[in-house]
Amino acid sequence: MKPGYDVVVIGAGPAGSVAARRAAEGGLKTLLIEKRQEIGAPVRCAEAIGADLAKPFLPINARWVDATVRAFEIHNSCGDSLRLPPAEPTLVVNRKVFDYELALLAARAGAEVHTSTAAVGLIVEDRAVKGVKIESLGRSQEIQARLVVAADGTESQAARWAGLKTVPPLADYYLGIEFLLAGMNGKMDPQVCEYHLDRSMAPGGYLWVFPKGEDTANVGLVIGGDQGSDASALTYLERFVEAKYPGTSVMAVIAGGIAVTGAVKPLVMDGMVVVGDAAHQADPLTAGGICLGMTGADIAMGVAVAALHDGDVRAARLQEYEKLWQRRFGKMHQALYRIRKMLNRMSPERLDGLVRRASELPVAEMSLGQIMLALLKNDPLLLFEASSLIASGLIMK
Repeated sequence: MKPGYDVVVIGAGPAGSVAARRAAEGGLKTLLIEKRQEIGAPVRCAEAIGADLAKPFLPINARWVDATVRAFEIHNSCGDSLRLPPAEPTLVVNRKVFDYELALLAARAGAEVHTSTAAVGLIVEDRAVKGVKIESLGRSQEIQARLVVAADGTESQAARWAGLKTVPPLADYYLGIEFLLAGMNGKMDPQVCEYHLDRSMAPGGYLWVFPKGEDTANVGLVIGGDQGSDASALTYLERFVEAKYPGTSVMAVIAGGIAVTGAVKPLVMDGMVVVGDAAHQADPLTAGGICLGMTGADIAMGVAVAALHDGDVRAARLQEYEKLWQRRFGKMHQALYRIRKMLNRMSPERLDGLVRRASELPVAEMSLGQIMLALLKNDPLLLFEASSLIASGLIMK
């Protein structure tokens, strides 16, 4: 690796690879580093993406598509369910291939990519980030950079080294675990993603079943980090699988956590931008973050490339990225965050009743806003709780 670059990107997940590609396409000398031995492994998500949001970053290809989703089902603990069409074409992907293809596009654009290369610190001068300290294959090196992009995931160390506040309260943190189950043939619809809202099985969170083909599926859960209980996330998932899918085989296990706060503030400092899960850009309700992270990286580098060419990477100049992000997603994420809080305050009985009432609506003929308003009107307490959302336009008709 060279002693200096225009841009160093820490983390070769979807957001990091998009950031590196955009920097290289902008004519900047770019380094993309990944601490793991292989890009895309281990997988740490349920692997569903919106096809329309993904297309600008990677042409749809059967090599990394495991399932095409035609519907979402939401289940309560009593056996009631409702089926919703996806808001946009939805795919379940093979993240190992998907992430590799994104990094390959960055390399083809001119970015230099190195795996088995961990950032172990930042070079900071006069409160401005000036580069990265790395360890690669047993060797240590300091690399100067005009801009550092922190894309090192939800546990981002780079952002914390820079002094940004990225550690959320437990109430805004999901603990998750997922199994890749084989032997699911006949036990699921291979074109339907399921969400299970069952407080006894996933306190403060939810379970999911996302198909990965005819006989395999990602089956997992998240639980609220502040939910005291007598069982671990692993135990809850094992109970669910034993009850719903006995006789299946566990082909892989992944575990981790993710912040569900909406984007951190600030997203920039002198010489640094933060993107993707490191920036908490995941959906504050479901914790889905692949396309949101790529979009955040794209917005960030649109601002940063111009700033670098002008020779000004101060926070005041880079802050346009934060403004653009908030303009596009801030209001929506505020609504999703508050909806999650409302759902978490519900008793199991109220939550079951909400799903039951929704199952009786002609949801195929209604917008999401219409569905929500119909449910709210049948629950005076919930209507009162959501009144500020309605008044501010965060729940649309």
